[in-house]
Amino acid sequence: MSTVKHYIANSTGELNKFKKLIATSLDEVIPIVEDELNASQIDIIFISAAMLAIPEYGIGGSSPGPNHIYVSFDPYSDRITQQGLNETLFHEIHHCIRWRDPGYGDTLGEAMVSEGLACLYEEQHSGKVPIYAKVNIKDEHIHKAKELLGSKNYDHSEWFFGSKNIERWFGYNACKHYANINNKKASDLVDIPANAILKAYAK
Repeated sequence: MSTVKHYIANSTGELNKFKKLIATSLDEVIPIVEDELNASQIDIIFISAAMLAIPEYGIGGSSPGPNHIYVSFDPYSDRITQQGLNETLFHEIHHCIRWRDPGYGDTLGEAMVSEGLACLYEEQHSGKVPIYAKVNIKDEHIHKAKELLGSKNYDHSEWFFGSKNIERWFGYNACKHYANINNKKASDLVDIPANAILKAYAK
């Protein structure tokens, strides 16, 4: 019996129209992540929270630790799709498993690896680059990233959401590079030490 459980926080009824979509995504995604990532002991909580959704998807995800995922819906968005929810679940479940070993990471470089691998895991099953990883990376940003890889004093929002001068989800590039040169999938790299990827990226 699966130990990946889900809960729909729906006292307002705003998520009623998404119940079938949620059920279908769980049926499609959970068997895959249990097989590829040995996913277990995860609670997935679906909530209505437009302010936490990615505008392009109408859905957002967060994994604050190894056993919990929050999936936020914008109930008024017309961009919510089955594929978008599937991709969100693949992304966040990959995070949960990586939280267990070696952990999400405290430094910019470690966070880049965790986010980049989760993006690659989406891509592994969607066959396309996540929309938030389709960015024009400038040489000056690559240079700045390499200088700060070991820093714990970094602005997470700046580096991963592009709130300042850096394109959001910049870290995707580091993991894509490593996966390509080693002919690996994100499902193979869920527990790889961050330094292995960072050394290849920083050359």
